[in-house]
Amino acid sequence: MDFTRLFSKLSEYRGLNVFNQYAEVDPEFDIPGADKIRRDNLIAYMEIFRDARYILVGEAPSFYGCRFSGIHFTSEELIMGENPLPWARGKGFKKTSHAAKPMKEHSATIVWGQLAARNDVILWNAFPWHTYKQSEKNKNRKPTEDELAKSVDVLRTFLALYPGRQIYAIGRTAEFALGNIGVEAEYIRHPANGGKPKFVDGIKGIGQMIQAL
Repeated sequence: MDFTRLFSKLSEYRGLNVFNQYAEVDPEFDIPGADKIRRDNLIAYMEIFRDARYILVGEAPSFYGCRFSGIHFTSEELIMGENPLPWARGKGFKKTSHAAKPMKEHSATIVWGQLAARNDVILWNAFPWHTYKQSEKNKNRKPTEDELAKSVDVLRTFLALYPGRQIYAIGRTAEFALGNIGVEAEYIRHPANGGKPKFVDGIKGIGQMIQAL
């Protein structure tokens, strides 16, 4: 896979109350060289799942998850904690936070609780950078429609690396963003804010229609 165009676009973006985890380092939270580590983590992940049949697109990275791991819907704990996910073991993933323990994120734990046994699903976000509340870098916020519009080219570039895959939208923001580029995606409830039961049902349904055919 040639990631040149995707990572060029990922690294370019700057925005108000947005942290670009692939191009920026915040000494308050990050170790030196954290941006490169996150890029390397993401590349390794995309290579591992290069043959995925399904793409799940969410809203935006969370502070405790992709903000530090570089991998969407995935925390540091899941890739290099005491009990990493099977696909992450021995792959050289690294942490970028200077916290004593790897960062842990609730939604990421729910997501991989359902996907850990699968190697046919790859994860992404409609807005691929961390959006935070003003003066509260560790608080997530929903990306605006303007921000989603500015990330359209990145979303298209990512999807182009996985042509012909079936696409699912995790949450209404992802559904909206995908619709803006003409992608009809099946909807899955986001696991946050009490959405776990419906999310689990949605994950169980991935690929069932195709398999039935």
